[in-house]
Amino acid sequence: MAYLDWRSQEVGVAAAQSGDELLKLDYTRDIYHALAKMCGLASETDDLTAWKKNNKPIRDRMKPLQLGINYGMGVPSLARGLDRHPLIASEIIERHKRRYPRFWQWRAEMVQAAMLDRWMESVFGWPLHITHSPNQRTLYNFPMQSGGAEMLRLATVRLCEAGIVPIMLIHDGILFEETDPEKVELAIEIMRGAGRDVCDGLVEIGVDIDQRLEHGARYHDKRPMAQKMWATIMNTLHTIGVLPRREVA
Repeated sequence: MAYLDWRSQEVGVAAAQSGDELLKLDYTRDIYHALAKMCGLASETDDLTAWKKNNKPIRDRMKPLQLGINYGMGVPSLARGLDRHPLIASEIIERHKRRYPRFWQWRAEMVQAAMLDRWMESVFGWPLHITHSPNQRTLYNFPMQSGGAEMLRLATVRLCEAGIVPIMLIHDGILFEETDPEKVELAIEIMRGAGRDVCDGLVEIGVDIDQRLEHGARYHDKRPMAQKMWATIMNTLHTIGVLPRREVA
């Protein structure tokens, strides 16, 4: 089996829809390195390939913070996420505003229009009807989440038409059971094409092979917390006798 996922999908959609050229540039390079620089945790002179390889804990910390800032994370939450003083977190948000002014302007205008119209819609017309007191972060979130959903739907239809039927859809990724490497490569191209169409060709959404699963192997979430959760679930199933006791992989 092969698990393919879109690279930093929501950030790419935000860059395309907002038209922010620096956000597009940082997305194509490494958006998490860009945020790490704002936080004083990376340097302008870093080799991006080496930084990504050697600074995984920092990069993993940047992932939820990047999305959080995009979706309206405030100073207290960012300070907790960084374990830094709120004054430092406030300065980081100001740096983000200065670097991506078009994104911040687009986000404010989008919410204002949605409040006036009482609805929003995705790239291909999926509607969100708005109440009189919506959560503003929901409105911030909708274009990116709906764009990702459109991407997944479009890719799935095209994959099935090409005879490559997914066995599971996983938020921003697709799991396949395929033994033909050419079909896996075709699946990657189809997913890239769906990304281009949702982003109107303004941003190239990358697709990575997250995992290849062979000889009965199961999917492994690489995050330590996810591995701990899986071990807890499996140990509980063994304890209550649902599964025979064996070493947890």
